Amino acid sequence: ALPIYLGVQYAADWVFELPQGRYRNQYGDEFKTGEGGMNVPNVVFNAEVRRAISNYFGEVFTRLGIDWDFVRLGCAKYGELNYPQAKFGGHTNCYWAFDDLAQGKTAGLPSGMSPCPVPGWMPGMPSPLHASASAFAGWYLGCLKNYQDWQITTVRRWYGGDLCMLYGSTGLRPDWLESAIVHELNGTTSAEMNGEIQQGYDWTRMIGGLNDPKTIVYCTWIDGTLQNHKIFDDDSADPNRWSPVHWQVSLAQRNPLKLRVWGENTGRNNRESMRLTFEFIRRYNLMGVMWAFEPDLFADPNPNDYATFAGYASFIRKYR
Repeated sequence: ALPIYLGVQYAADWVFELPQGRYRNQYGDEFKTGEGGMNVPNVVFNAEVRRAISNYFGEVFTRLGIDWDFVRLGCAKYGELNYPQAKFGGHTNCYWAFDDLAQGKTAGLPSGMSPCPVPGWMPGMPSPLHASASAFAGWYLGCLKNYQDWQITTVRRWYGGDLCMLYGSTGLRPDWLESAIVHELNGTTSAEMNGEIQQGYDWTRMIGGLNDPKTIVYCTWIDGTLQNHKIFDDDSADPNRWSPVHWQVSLAQRNPLKLRVWGENTGRNNRESMRLTFEFIRRYNLMGVMWAFEPDLFADPNPNDYATFAGYASFIRKYR
C-alpha cells in the first residue's frame, strides 16, 4: 500500500504565531512542546489555522498528485484525532478549550461551531444538576468531531480515494462520560485520570458520525489486549472490558455504512506480539496491519528483541 501522511503534528512555526494559534487550558497554559509529533496548533477552534492547513493540503496534492492508496487523517498528536494531553505544565485535568475563540471572547471560530455554551465555567465547578458540566462536555467533544469532519470534507476537494481516520487509546465506553459529568469533570474519574475525556477519545461520537463510505476506521492500538490482558477481555459481554480494536470494530459495524477497519500496533513489539496481532486481524476481519515502526523491523543488532521484517513476511504468508 502506498500511503500519504499529512503531518499536521509538524506544523510550521508561523502557524503558531497566528492570533490564538495555540490551544489554552483552564489554567491559562498555552500548549507548547518540543516533543516530536506532539506540537499541534489550535486546529479545533481557530478558522485561520484551518485555512492554513487547507492551503497546505492543496499544495501537497497539487505537487505530489493523488495517486495514493490511502490518506491518513486525524491530524493532531502523533497524527491521531485528539486534543493535547491531560497533564501539562505541572497541572492535571487539562481541558483545551479556554482560548479567546473557544470562549467566545473574539470572533474566528470555524464554520459550524459555536463558542462555549457556559463561558467562564471551569471543570470542577459545581452546577445545578451538573448542567454546566454536561453542556461543556458535549460541546467540547462535538468541536473535535467538527474537526474530524472538516478534514474529510477538505481533503475531498482533491482526493477521492480511501481515507484512514486514526483513533488511539482505549476510547470512552458506556457511562464513562456520564460518570465524569456527575463529578463535574473534576478529574477524579478513571476516564479523566487516563485522559480519555480531556483528549477527546469519544469514538462512539466520532465513528458513529462518519458518513463517508471510503473512510476507514484506523485503530492505532491493535495489540492493546496483548499488553493489558488483565484489563481487557474480548470474550466478555461487557463492552467496557473490550480491547480498543474490538470496541472500534463494534462501532464501525454499528455505523449504517458498515465501515472497514484496519490499523497498527503500538510499536516496540516482539514476535509473540506480532503473532497475536495477526490473530486479532483474523478474529475481527481487519483489512490488515501497518507495522510500527520501520527501525524496529530492521534493527541490527536487535537487543530489544523486536519483531523482524522476516517475521512480518512470514505472518503475512500464513494469514493472507
